[in-house]
Parts: sequence; structure tokens; C-alpha cells
Amino acid sequence: MIRLSKILAIEMALCGLAPVCLGQESGQPPAGAASTKPTTTTLPARSRPTDPALEKAVRATVDGYVAAYNQRNATALATFFTEDATLIDSENNATSGREAITQEFADSFAEPSTYTLRTEIERVRPITRDVAEADGVARLVAPKEATIAKRFVAILARQNESWKIAEIRDYPAPANTVTPSERLKELEWMIGEWVDESEDVQITSIGRWGQNKAFLIRDFSVKVKGEPDSGGLMILAWDPQLEQIKSWIFNADGGRGEGTWTRATDTQWVVKAHGSTGDGLGTSATQVISLINKDAIRTSSTERIVGGELARDVEDVIMVRKPPAPAGSSSPTTSRPAR
Repeated sequence: MIRLSKILAIEMALCGLAPVCLGQESGQPPAGAASTKPTTTTLPARSRPTDPALEKAVRATVDGYVAAYNQRNATALATFFTEDATLIDSENNATSGREAITQEFADSFAEPSTYTLRTEIERVRPITRDVAEADGVARLVAPKEATIAKRFVAILARQNESWKIAEIRDYPAPANTVTPSERLKELEWMIGEWVDESEDVQITSIGRWGQNKAFLIRDFSVKVKGEPDSGGLMILAWDPQLEQIKSWIFNADGGRGEGTWTRATDTQWVVKAHGSTGDGLGTSATQVISLINKDAIRTSSTERIVGGELARDVEDVIMVRKPPAPAGSSSPTTSRPAR
């Protein structure tokens, strides 16, 4: 029997209808956390010229801080702060005192994370003989996670001929500080060919980067008993106004839709979507897309509404990555996990 409900669910899944304080944020952002809309911060100008020796010393302190952070060593990191130092995040939450700062980083480092800290100091300025200011951009970068960026201003104080951090204050970074491809890195696993072959139905999805890696494209097609049945195109991109990943779907039958993506866990995304069928019926659904492993995904579609009527939930639709064809072979075997 041809599983028409599954075909519809897969199509919806493919389209989304069915998908720093300088180092204070060590893990990925909490799922669904509210964010402050980035604004460009104008930093105060200073008239004093920068002393090359001062700039070298300040940069050395910040470099040491970054190295300790990336080693996830809270004790070593604390040595770069003054006794009464303060950290202030972009929401104006403050942590004061070396002991409290050490504990905060120790708690943060206890959580698993693949992020590493990178900083770019743009300016170093003397305020007095023993006080200096440095500002720039801090970035938390991970191989398969979205980059987190913040602007920062650090105040450093000379103590016994060494420079210690007296304060770090974070500011929201402009949206273009993080590139679209960095925003979409968490969904880079989509790239490649994915298939679901069972009974008389074959569904294929091919993911690729768009121009300048500014968006992801997924083409999908459905065959029934070897004959083309339906298909469409999905585009995923970062929406700088909503500060969220969105998807847009265009079906071959004239249907269309869009969805907003929220990362629930390291391997799971929730998509809230709405649209219409080719004949004008309104649609909406909640999709849960889960990575089983790097070569298999599971999609469930719930809260499905079509034309104002509640439709049956569809669970555990599984697609697997199609392996490259062996040399001299045009029909690779696709392995799939047990249902």
C-alpha cells in the first residue's frame, strides 16, 4: 500500500512544515533563550597616543586569558584578574571579585562544550599611567555550532609591573559580525544526498550551500512506483530581524510554506511552520527533527492542521545519507537503521 500520509509528512519535514562576556559563555546558547537585538556600540574615543610597549603588554595579558580559557582552567584564568575585578555581560549582569569569577568559570567549564574563544583587539588606549583600556570582538567558535560574538571593553590595571584585568564589559555585536554561514553551521549536516526508500515510494533530498554560503538549499523529489510524483525546493537562512533560522518551501504543485527553527538540544531542532497547499488550504505543523547519527535523521510531525482540520500525527520518518557511488558503480546500496 502506498503511504500517502508518509509522503506528505516527508515533504513537510523537508520544508520545515513538518524544519560573550569575553569568555563567560562557554557552551552553546540555551535552547529557545531570548536574545538582545544587536546594536552597534560607539566606544569612547581617547586622545592619548598608544605606547607600543603598553599595547604589547595588554595584548599579552589578553592572550594569556584566552589560552587559560581554552584550556578550561579556571584557576589559571583567575590569575589574570585583579582581586576586585568585575565581569558585566551584555544584559548588565555583573560578577564581582576574583573568587566569584573563578567559581563562575569553574561551573561553566564543568559543562561539556566544543567552543573555543578567539579575540580580536581593535584598540588599546592609556587612561592613566597605570590604567589602560582595550576593546574589540570576542568570538566563541565550534566546529559544528553557530558562532557566538560579542563586542567587549576591558579595563586593565598595572600591578607590580604586570597588567591585570579589572573589568570586562560586554556589548551586543552588530549582526554582520557573524557571517550567514557561521549562523547556519549547526545545520551543515544537511549537505549531501538523503533518501528514504521503502515499499513503492522513494523520497530523495539533496542539500547544498547557496551563493557565498549565505543560505542552504534543499531540493526534494518523490517517486511512486518509479514515476515522479511531487517535489519542491526549500531555502534555509538566518533572519537578522527575528534573530532565528527560517525556512521557505516551494512545492511543485504550487503549495508554499515557511518555518522558524529552534535548536532544542545538540541533535534536535523544533520547527514551527505554516503555509498553504496548492489549492489554497491553510496548513500548520510542529516538526521535531533529530539526528540519529551523522548519516541518519528522524522526523516527527505533530499538531498538523490542514484546511482547518486536525490531521493525524506522523512519527519516526527516517532518512539516511546516500553514500558516494563506488567507482564503476551507478547504484550504491543505502544502509538504513532499524525502525
